[in-house]
Amino acid sequence: MQGRINERSRQGYLDAMGIQTWFPKRILPNSLPPRVFDFPEEEEISARLPESTAYFSEDNQTASATSVLQAKSLLGISEKKPQDEPLTKETAVASSPVEKPKTGTAGQQTVSKFRLVSLSVNEDCLVVAEMPHTGLNQFSRFHQNLLNDILRALSIPLPQQNYEFSEFVWPMENLGLMAHLSMDDTSAADAVCAYLSNQFGLARRKVVLLFGQAAARFVIDPQRTFDELRGIQQGMHAEQHFVASHGLNELMKLPALKSEAWKDLSPLKTHLTSKPT
Repeated sequence: MQGRINERSRQGYLDAMGIQTWFPKRILPNSLPPRVFDFPEEEEISARLPESTAYFSEDNQTASATSVLQAKSLLGISEKKPQDEPLTKETAVASSPVEKPKTGTAGQQTVSKFRLVSLSVNEDCLVVAEMPHTGLNQFSRFHQNLLNDILRALSIPLPQQNYEFSEFVWPMENLGLMAHLSMDDTSAADAVCAYLSNQFGLARRKVVLLFGQAAARFVIDPQRTFDELRGIQQGMHAEQHFVASHGLNELMKLPALKSEAWKDLSPLKTHLTSKPT
């Protein structure tokens, strides 16, 4: 009897706190819509993590090595170089999570893993940005502010309301049918193209901004390197242009890359201003 009372009390406490202890495997007939989960905001996450895990924190010597690694893994931040070894362009490119598949020991190719965030700026402009494949920091307000600055510099009108973005994650391991399909880079590029065409009308966009090597390679050509794809080039038809440059995360972690990004992006401004109205 005492055990029943304790369990009943426990259930009462959980119910008072709004914690559901069970979940159905399938949607029940005539059931209410599922409850929307309120995930913590970035400020709350940063407050719970050691100060040394912030992108721009310099005092990263006081936290223990274990807590730092755990926090960086949670936020999708790559390991930082020692202070006597400054970060360079080569370091940033090497730390990017996307690489061309390499042949494994068993003769099979490893599958590229990447996450793309797509945003419709207006009817003519589409933005595709690479984000960490795992982690909680997916297109935060810091990314949005940086993107707005880039759009203003390119004289591209900002959207009238907040960005509505959607994510594309590869590989699609949650779909049972994908286990029987090819997962190489060509298939990934075909899937990205089909997704952008169905969701955003890729062919009708006149300007497609690609931030990060995953966005550039899997939208334009997975067989070419990121350095070959950087800058402005012809899109799918004569009135469309792709512009590829460094990822938003890289630009925030390494501000020195912004000058290179502007070299990649600035030809688009000249093209837009010289275009007849």
